[in-house]
Amino acid sequence: MGLQIARIGCCIILGLGLAGCQSSDKTLTDVVASYGFSRNIPPNTLYGPGSLVHLVRYDPADRRLAEVQLGYLCTDRYSVALYPNPPSSSETERQGISSPKGGSVSLDIPALQKLFNVNLSASAAGSVVATIADTKILAYAPDELAEIRGLLRSKCRSLVRDNISTGNAWQVEQVLQATVDLTVTLKAGASAGVKAEAGRQLVNAGFNAEAGETFTSKGKSLYYGVKLRPLTGL
Repeated sequence: MGLQIARIGCCIILGLGLAGCQSSDKTLTDVVASYGFSRNIPPNTLYGPGSLVHLVRYDPADRRLAEVQLGYLCTDRYSVALYPNPPSSSETERQGISSPKGGSVSLDIPALQKLFNVNLSASAAGSVVATIADTKILAYAPDELAEIRGLLRSKCRSLVRDNISTGNAWQVEQVLQATVDLTVTLKAGASAGVKAEAGRQLVNAGFNAEAGETFTSKGKSLYYGVKLRPLTGL
């Protein structure tokens, strides 16, 4: 199943089950947070359910955790890989998230800027098409998370305990996984200089340069949101 595309204000932004015209400043982070997830920056497949992690640039005063950048406390092969059962998986209709599978929509430049922090000139903007599919939640139950912690190798356990003492030790409970593919085509009439600058920004944002004036970002089954359990003892 895919993510629902929500029209917010005068632009279209990738949303998760948001309905109607709310405010014009909603971002992907806001919508991910509305479902109880922290936005995973950048989206990746490194830190799945059960992983033992710390927060990069940890701020003890930040209790919202709207956006997080994670790092391993120890590799999965010394922790969650020792647990024999995979996480539970649920397609997201149960969470009120639905749209046509593989549906494509057009995004405008403000939406692209919010999602990828690019600042394309209007004179460079041609079309932006998003294809969203395969949204699901992967999760371990609290008893399973405890079993994983009980399997930790000694060095991993020591590292986790060290970070517990600083308040920066966490275990991933759930992830929100989705495939989001974007294709940006620059305006044919734009000058060479404008196109070159637009291309530089897109490549820096992780897009691949395709033939001609087309750039693509293919986020296959990435974790866009995470739920974290703070660890207080081991």
